[in-house]
Amino acid sequence: MVRQRQDYFDALGWVTQLMTQVRSEHLEARTPCVDFDVRGLLGHLIGTAHRGLGTARGIPTRGIPHVITSVPDAELASTYATLAASIREAWSPLAASDGVIAPWGPCTAAEAAGGFTVETITHGWDLAVASGQPSDAPNGIADRCLSYAAAAIPDRLRGVMYDAPVVGAKPSSTTEQLARLLGHKREPR
Repeated sequence: MVRQRQDYFDALGWVTQLMTQVRSEHLEARTPCVDFDVRGLLGHLIGTAHRGLGTARGIPTRGIPHVITSVPDAELASTYATLAASIREAWSPLAASDGVIAPWGPCTAAEAAGGFTVETITHGWDLAVASGQPSDAPNGIADRCLSYAAAAIPDRLRGVMYDAPVVGAKPSSTTEQLARLLGHKREPR
């Protein structure tokens, strides 16, 4: 669990850093994730962080919106940073085998941390590409996510939560490879 939890924490830190560099002119830019412009993606990342926090605390996450729209633009990065700190605190006492209820169903804490890491890194890549920032996740996180992400995404979620994997040109990094596995491609749509 130590590795999965640290990867999740590092993913949260990377996205926090990316968010602090987003300027107001980026907010309406399209992202590689077909569902979002940058503003919507930031709201989705905040919603995902709320679900990660709820999962660790044993709070049902079903009612948490997919995209949080109530945060003023000027407070998006600081809101996410506060959530990331709360997530670190809530996840720290969990053991790998502890049972949790993630948004996708019952699993172990280690599996949930892995799932949230994949989601956070993939959308971090989206944000980096859309805002012109370096898009390779730190500390080899994407490499480790690739080792389990394909198995962790059931076919029943393709076309619902995730698009079909993007095939074609060789990805420039393992972070982009992970994003392509989840159906994201470099060209904003």
